[in-house]
Amino acid sequence: MRRLVLVALLLPLLAGCFWTSGERLANEGGGPQRSVRVWVKREHLPANAVPGARLFAVAGCTACHTYLGSGSAELSAPDLTAEGARNSSVEFQISHLRCPSCVHPGSPMPPFNSLGEKRLRRLAIFLVNSKGAR
Repeated sequence: MRRLVLVALLLPLLAGCFWTSGERLANEGGGPQRSVRVWVKREHLPANAVPGARLFAVAGCTACHTYLGSGSAELSAPDLTAEGARNSSVEFQISHLRCPSCVHPGSPMPPFNSLGEKRLRRLAIFLVNSKGAR
């Protein structure tokens, strides 16, 4: 269990997902990656979910999670393709992203509070709109 927690903490760090809210991610402001275009099309994501999809693709989320077949399942993190089908709110998602173990005790997912409020909200909007491939 300790190894799993250590890997869960180190993998996002190695993937470059820890930064301060004032820093800009490579590709964050650029055009959507190919996988994001596929997600938007297959999920019929609304325009307000696209910035979160782009962020999900570049913030290291896919180092642990999968989404429509993209990403890694190495750490047994859940596939998030249908996360929005759970009908959780944007506020719940933000709370979970900020402190996963506060919401789900024992969660090996590291906290992402360092993303800042704006990015957390973008990710949350993307996740609540992810209802599964349609």
